[in-house]
Amino acid sequence: MLELTLEMRRTELREARDAVRRALGVDLIDKDHVGDVVVVVDELIAAARECEVTNPLQLTVQTYPQLTSVRLRCDRNVELRDKPFDIRELVIQRLVIAFGRRRRDDGSVDLWAEIPRRK
Repeated sequence: MLELTLEMRRTELREARDAVRRALGVDLIDKDHVGDVVVVVDELIAAARECEVTNPLQLTVQTYPQLTSVRLRCDRNVELRDKPFDIRELVIQRLVIAFGRRRRDDGSVDLWAEIPRRK
């Protein structure tokens, strides 16, 4: 399991991608799956920052036998759709079983995605 706090800075996305690759590279042989997880993490972080979330983000990546679960905790509501073309949503949909956002009792929001392992 990878737990990471992301501070808002220019190198944030690169640092997150590198951390996910390192963490999953040890457990997973399938480099395509690692790449899928990295793309999804990148899109979720980008969505949070585009919605002006400036507080640190809490990223959790957990591997299971059939999938990898990604959670990104944000201090406010985040829109995953990037209108007018919804490219982010289309990219994520192609890589995951399911994804979305979940409001928490404290007002924060979890963005989540479940990425299946390729067979």
